[in-house]
Amino acid sequence: MLRAAAVLGGTLLSGMLTSGAALAASEGPPVCPATYDQLKAAVTQAAAADSTGLNNDYWAVLVGRSGRVCAVAYSGANVYSQWLLSRQIAAAKAFTANGLSLDAPKGPLSTAQLYGFVQPSPSGGNPLFGLDAGNVMNSSDIYEGDISTFGTAQDPMIGKRLGGTITFGGGLSVYVGRRMIGGLGVSGDTACADHSVAWRIRTILNLVPPSQTDTITLTSGATPTTGGHPRCPNDSGTQGQTATN
Repeated sequence: MLRAAAVLGGTLLSGMLTSGAALAASEGPPVCPATYDQLKAAVTQAAAADSTGLNNDYWAVLVGRSGRVCAVAYSGANVYSQWLLSRQIAAAKAFTANGLSLDAPKGPLSTAQLYGFVQPSPSGGNPLFGLDAGNVMNSSDIYEGDISTFGTAQDPMIGKRLGGTITFGGGLSVYVGRRMIGGLGVSGDTACADHSVAWRIRTILNLVPPSQTDTITLTSGATPTTGGHPRCPNDSGTQGQTATN
């Protein structure tokens, strides 16, 4: 009886693993909002055009609607020309914007818009306090692979659903007409500059939502207003911003 139970358990486990693998395979390759070559050209052009922040180079990551990474590129001369840490930050920004935006008319939500809502307050916290800790990134998938492939068409993040939640500037959702088709994450400089360069990339790729309500609102002071985002060094030329104070 014990041997039969063990055989049955092994059969069930094997079936579950096979079904899981088949399900993963049936999902197919991620449908990408843009090709690697298009993203590479766009982040390079946007970084050169933007004069905000610290004048750094950038990582840019696109995810498809299902949240899986489908393109990774950088603007610098080589993989070490921009902060290495920003590769995974860009991926998490793309995942966040994709996961919290909807088709029009509900519309887009940027990672910059989350900042003010996740801060603690004397009354016990804002409505989304703790959001940034609720969806941990899969770091094992982030660091695997040869670093020479990072930011290329063979980046090992491609095809992975990495998770992560970022609540400062640099993540935007992308659209074809009224339909939301994925997320774009940019990182490598100040949060305001990241938002600015992401805004430029989305425009270059012609993936702009019908109503661009996902702006960054720069606010002064230690405690930004709800929905506001702290100011950054050299932020006066930030693209995609509302009135500042």
